Amino acid sequence: MAQKVDVLRIIKEDILRIMGETKRARISLSSIKEEINASDFYISKAISALEDESLIKSEKDFIKITEKGQKRAENIAKRHLSIENYFRKTRSIDKAHRVTDILEHYISEEVANNITELSTLKGSGVPLIKLEINKECIIADIMLEDSKLLERIISMGIFPGERIKVMSETSNAVIVKVKGKKIALDREIAKGVMVFRCEKL
Repeated sequence: MAQKVDVLRIIKEDILRIMGETKRARISLSSIKEEINASDFYISKAISALEDESLIKSEKDFIKITEKGQKRAENIAKRHLSIENYFRKTRSIDKAHRVTDILEHYISEEVANNITELSTLKGSGVPLIKLEINKECIIADIMLEDSKLLERIISMGIFPGERIKVMSETSNAVIVKVKGKKIALDREIAKGVMVFRCEKL
C-alpha cells in the first residue's frame, strides 16, 4: 500500500527549501510558482500556513522569510543537498535533483541521515535479487528510469536508507518485507533495487 502524501506539507517544505537554497530573505511569488508544480490554490494555502507558523511574512507580491523560518529553510536545503550529492555518484546532476525531489517528501529524518551515511561506503551495492532469503540489508539506490514508476516504488516505502528483507521468491516476483509490510516486487523492478548487505554497514 502506498503512503499518503501530505500535499500541503510538501509545498510548505518546497517554499522553504527554495528560500534556503537561494539564501534570499525575500522572493517573488512568481518565482515560487515557477519552481513549484502545484495549483495557485495550494501555494496560497501553504503560504498562509507558513505565515501562521511565523516562518514567513507576505509583502504584496513577495514573501519574506523570518529568522525562525530562515533556520528551518537552511536545514531543509542542507538535507536536500546532502541527499542530492549522494545520488550524483550514479546520476547526472539533473537526474539526481529529480530523484531527490521525489524522495525527500517520503522519508523521515532518520532515513535522510542513513542516506548521508551510505555515501561513506564504497560501491553501489548489489541487485536485490542476489540477496539470500531472510537476509536483511539496506537499500542503496533504485535504478529506474521511469520517474512515475520510481515514485510509485518509493511511495510503497522502498527507498534508499531503508532496511529491506527478502522473504521468498516466485518465477516472476520477489517478496520483500519493509517496516513489517510484505510487498511483491516484479523481478525486473527488483533488479533495479540496489542494496548493501548489513554486514558491510
